[in-house]
Amino acid sequence: MNQSKLIAVIGGTGSVGRYVVSCALHQGYRVRMLVRNVRSMQLPPEMAARLTVIQGDAMRFDSLRELLQGCSAVINTFGRPPQEQPLYSAVTRRVLEEMERSGIRRYIGVTGLSLKLQGDHKSLGGRVVSRMLRSLHPQFAQDRMLELSVLENSAADWTLVRLPVVKEGQGGCAIKANPERMTGNRIYNGDVARFLVSQIDEAEYVRRCPFIGS
Repeated sequence: MNQSKLIAVIGGTGSVGRYVVSCALHQGYRVRMLVRNVRSMQLPPEMAARLTVIQGDAMRFDSLRELLQGCSAVINTFGRPPQEQPLYSAVTRRVLEEMERSGIRRYIGVTGLSLKLQGDHKSLGGRVVSRMLRSLHPQFAQDRMLELSVLENSAADWTLVRLPVVKEGQGGCAIKANPERMTGNRIYNGDVARFLVSQIDEAEYVRRCPFIGS
């Protein structure tokens, strides 16, 4: 059990984030999550006692300072609708700045297939989806690349996980990860969450961008 460890979750009410919160609590972590709007979560009493919900804004340093106090790691699943201005790089920059002030090194985030790196080996379907995303949402693709640059220029022990098509559900399949080769065309939310939480104390993908799939 990990009862002594407190982790921060950004985007904890989103499609992936709520699974991350549940998975971390099931594994014994204490969780503090930042949300714009507080929503009730149906949890057993022993799990609810280890969850703290902070209402705030990931773009505000005061919200991030309250979120990160005493935490040992950050999992960022911040999401943004395609029709709105992308804020991934800006949020990540602010989180990293506040992490440095708070003495936190471990950062785990998620991105999509539009992030293209030298040496990548994507499936045909993955290449089609990647090109389509960059064509339909060029600002988002550019901001995702900027987000990676922000991470690379930081001192954090970061991992940025590249996701294929994400489907609703707990999953339970074996998760495959590879920093250069796409490992599957889809994955369930619950499996994404299990992988992200598993990386809190793992160093294999530190300062890398692994693909995951199932």
